[in-house]
Amino acid sequence: MRIAVTGTTGRVGAALARHFQREHEVVCLPRSVCDLADRTALAECLDALDCEVLLNPAGITSLEACEDDPRLAMRVNAEAPAEIADWAASRGVKVFHFSTDYVFGGDLPGLRCEADEAAPVSAYGRSKLAGERAVLQNPDHCVVRISWVFGPEKPSFIDQQFEAALAGRPLAAVADKISLPVLTTDLCGWMERLILTDTCGVIHACNSGTPTSWHGLTLALLDEMLTCGILTEAPQVQELRLAEMTSFRAARPRFTALDTQRLSRILGELPRPWRAAVADYVRLRNSLHQGENHSCRDGKMI
Repeated sequence: MRIAVTGTTGRVGAALARHFQREHEVVCLPRSVCDLADRTALAECLDALDCEVLLNPAGITSLEACEDDPRLAMRVNAEAPAEIADWAASRGVKVFHFSTDYVFGGDLPGLRCEADEAAPVSAYGRSKLAGERAVLQNPDHCVVRISWVFGPEKPSFIDQQFEAALAGRPLAAVADKISLPVLTTDLCGWMERLILTDTCGVIHACNSGTPTSWHGLTLALLDEMLTCGILTEAPQVQELRLAEMTSFRAARPRFTALDTQRLSRILGELPRPWRAAVADYVRLRNSLHQGENHSCRDGKMI
């Protein structure tokens, strides 16, 4: 199968391209080749493109950048996906467009299923919701909502906390913002199944388990670092409140944990728990850091 992947210098795009190139022909579309901000350049890129499936994780993901330039956010996160979806529909190409848990308002605790009302509180969330709706104007396409993505392709919150713990720096994390993370390697495996089953509509894709906060995620990370012998004792982690984060100029929804029942039905099993994914990732991070594997519980970039 010939699969095109946008945003291949980003975390999700790089992971998808690397994963699918093992058994498929992958067309990489980084921003230098496929700039979603440039309508003319995007049209020229699509006109020359030959593929059966297009995976579109590209977009502006910085909430502050979207808040500073909502017009650009709407162009990249909504108008460009609409143009990709229209082009794909005319060519018989299947589109999997990646979106976010930030389309939800997050006022109440609990899991959000695909049919729940979206009510974004930021320019980022509004632009992503507009992109979802545009893509789904063609019912054969699919929107994949993801949250708190981590993986070896690009540093994320987990990597920052890992390095801070190793260096003995003070640790702090927000404790009143709740969601579920997803490891890129797990996401790539699920995407294989979604492509194979020709999944349409909206689907939530994240690891399972009890929803957690950034603080809880940090504690789980430290527990695994202790188990692997990377740390000899767990440092304290200061609990922060979302309202205290003055560096966050854009609003963040508090409760956005995604319900994965639809994904589970397609996979035939629950996505593995996020704690197991974190455990695997700690072993990988330690291997990369040390240049060798640690003996703890078992485990080409483009």
